[in-house]
Amino acid sequence: MKILTRDMEPIKLSSGNVEEVQQFIYLGSIVSTDGGTEEDVKARLGKARVVFHMLHKLWKFKVISRPTKLIFSTPM
Repeated sequence: MKILTRDMEPIKLSSGNVEEVQQFIYLGSIVSTDGGTEEDVKARLGKARVVFHMLHKLWKFKVISRPTKLIFSTPM
C-alpha cells in the first residue's frame, strides 16, 4: 500500500510485483490509502458495541454483586 503518494509505479521483488490494496488491518487497526481514520473508528465502535451487548446479561444478574461485576468487566 502506498499512502498519500503520487508515485504509481508498482513495487517489484525478485518474484514479481507486490499486490497493491486499498486498506488492510494491522494490529487491529484499519490502515487505508487515504490515511484517514473513519473506517478504523467505525470498526472499533462496532467491536465495543458487541462487547457491551455480551455484558448486558451480567449487568442485569442480581445474584452477582456490583464490585464483582466491575472486576469481570475490566480489561486485563
